[in-house]
Amino acid sequence: MIDFSYKSFARTDPGLVRGHNEDSMLVNDETGLWLVFDGMGGHENGALASQTAASAFEPFDVPRDFDTAVTAVADRIHDVNSVLTQVAEKQGISKMGTTAVGLLLRDRRFATVWVGDSRAYIFRSGGLFQLTVDHTHVQDLLDQGILSIADAKDHPMSHVLTRALGVEPDVQVDIVHDEAEPNDRFLLCSDGLSGPVPEDEIRQIMTLPDPQEAVDELIARAHANGAPDNVTAIVVEIGPNAS
Repeated sequence: MIDFSYKSFARTDPGLVRGHNEDSMLVNDETGLWLVFDGMGGHENGALASQTAASAFEPFDVPRDFDTAVTAVADRIHDVNSVLTQVAEKQGISKMGTTAVGLLLRDRRFATVWVGDSRAYIFRSGGLFQLTVDHTHVQDLLDQGILSIADAKDHPMSHVLTRALGVEPDVQVDIVHDEAEPNDRFLLCSDGLSGPVPEDEIRQIMTLPDPQEAVDELIARAHANGAPDNVTAIVVEIGPNAS
């Protein structure tokens, strides 16, 4: 089956508060794989975790078959988790980890894989839809009906993760997949973007005609809203016709 054509643009930015950037990303238009990692555990530890995760995918040979590729990406994320836990143990680091969110495009199908609270969205027919579900304590309270959406918005534990790479020896990787459509746009981002920029603003920005314009405006909007954390955004646009 013939793939859709696509183009992407990505940027990572330290934001306005933090001294340096603990986010990392991987962009591989040739293999149809894009990833965002948001490091945690302090300046050097967080950066080391996210950079180690991104580096693990640089030599990664993505299988051609969609289902095989999805499994391979998830397996590599599990491998990264093992590497990070081993590094932390050897170096005596008690706090080091990273979130992960990835997009895979193959044969007119897409898959999103994730661990943590970095997010993936799809913009389709004027609507913005979140593909991922945050692995956070607050999301668990929402799912249980203990918190309302309004109460969750500024909850003091909103950044407490229930799942991340490098924290435990084993980790569960969540996956969603579906059919892609012409003119779909995908956004991968760290919570430095999804936190300060409301979804209605993200939706409006995703209507901009070019992925680079969208990414630049998303980061500019995060800055306008204080940018208290590192900000990373990747926008991937599927062309109107198959290649």
